[in-house]
Amino acid sequence: MTFETIILKKEDHIATLILNRPDRRNAINRKMMEELVAAVEEVAHDDDVRVLVITGAGKGFCAGADIDIMAGGPNEEIDAQSVEGLRRSFMFRAAKKLILGIHKLEKPTIAMVNGACVGAGFDLALACDIRTGGESSRFMCGFVKIGLFPGFGATWLYPRIMGVGKALEMLFTGDAIDGKEAGRIGILNNVYSDVDLEKETLGLAKKIAGGPPVAVRLMKAQVYKSLGADLEEALDAAAICESITLTTQDYLEGVSAIREKRAPIFKGK
Repeated sequence: MTFETIILKKEDHIATLILNRPDRRNAINRKMMEELVAAVEEVAHDDDVRVLVITGAGKGFCAGADIDIMAGGPNEEIDAQSVEGLRRSFMFRAAKKLILGIHKLEKPTIAMVNGACVGAGFDLALACDIRTGGESSRFMCGFVKIGLFPGFGATWLYPRIMGVGKALEMLFTGDAIDGKEAGRIGILNNVYSDVDLEKETLGLAKKIAGGPPVAVRLMKAQVYKSLGADLEEALDAAAICESITLTTQDYLEGVSAIREKRAPIFKGK
């Protein structure tokens, strides 16, 4: 599929999705929203892809939603007083599909944050499993500054990643934080120099992509399910998942590789 506002590259079991409107700091307009949804769906159905990396072209990750979709799109009439009207709007439907598509993707996702990561772009990064950032990265949820409720899942994503107190502080104030602080409070898994960000992030993606896909997929699913489960439920699920992996060729390959003192070659079978 050919895209206009994004770039989707695939190599060595890694898909790299690049937001490509650098002249607008990669702000998400209607076309980009449509293409992001399509790209995530393409990755979901590509069995050769094991990891998805999302980043931005140029000096910024994403400046948030462009003005043309802040109210649903330039040609879309919305009753601002109607909850159902907003639910039917392009913005709501597409944002919901995108954030859920990334969060529920069976494959690991990494947001590689270069520069500004704002508003809807911040939510996009938080929907990923892992986030890396450069020293110049900056994060902000500025909805409060224009009297708007954040509609891309911020109130669900923030507290689960940075804790309730910090989540509320960022939401209430709209203040920005830098990469160092983002690393300290858990938004970023790793903070690298701007020069090393791409190399280090792709190295991490390559390491994950080299792992056993079935086991990795089950691990991701169960970690998220555990957030709403008790320990007994988690242990029962672990027994099922371990029994599944015991039947895979990758398990046999892993054991053989240890015995033969070599690196395993996992095939996802």
